[in-house]
Amino acid sequence: MESIIEVRNLTKVFNSRGRKITAVNDVSFDVSNGEIFSMIGPNGAGKSTAFAMMTTLIKPTSGSIKVAGFDAENEDDRIRPIIGIVPQKLSLYPDLTARENLELMGNLYDVPKKVMEERIEYYLKLVNLETHADRFTGGFSGGMKQRLSVISAVIHDPQIIFWDEPTTGLDPQTRQAIWKLGRKFNTEGKTLIFTTHYMDEADKLCDRVAVMNAGKLMALDTPENLKKASNSTSLEEVFIHLTGEEIRD
Repeated sequence: MESIIEVRNLTKVFNSRGRKITAVNDVSFDVSNGEIFSMIGPNGAGKSTAFAMMTTLIKPTSGSIKVAGFDAENEDDRIRPIIGIVPQKLSLYPDLTARENLELMGNLYDVPKKVMEERIEYYLKLVNLETHADRFTGGFSGGMKQRLSVISAVIHDPQIIFWDEPTTGLDPQTRQAIWKLGRKFNTEGKTLIFTTHYMDEADKLCDRVAVMNAGKLMALDTPENLKKASNSTSLEEVFIHLTGEEIRD
């Protein structure tokens, strides 16, 4: 299958109080067009840093990233219109209504007004927020905010959706609702890339999983192949087998 993302020898080093910290260390992988791809590992594994580089939010220290054939460092203006980002820290405006938040995102991406209105109605209904469309989002529950954040990220119909820890802190019912959305977007042909430290989610949902720890890519394969290779019954066991450590929240 054709690769939509190509990561080669990716490294990111931060300077902190005179010390150099390598957050991502010489990582290489491809993401195939139309797959659900996950980067798993504990907090501090380098997942979110790699995510930020793939979405052009920060530049790598070395290495390269191509997204849909465009260079992430030099052609970020070509990449941003074709990706949707659901950040770990939700970026909704509490003094705007749900509808106004969506209109703002649509205008940022120059979505035609008629198309935007149709998409807003469709997506609000899809996530059961149509009756809350004209409420200020500052009063929304965590689950409602997460659902609104997801549809905000796709209002411009991106090819690729990036989700950073999309279900952290959510109750089981809301987690299921979020992943139902993810599957729907994938059936529509969108590529999904997400980071998580919930191994069970990656196991059930993903076509392929990249296991990261301490900035390094430890393994990359389908969940079943990863489990077979280490004679494990879960991805958490795979992680322990590869690193000798238990997953840390």
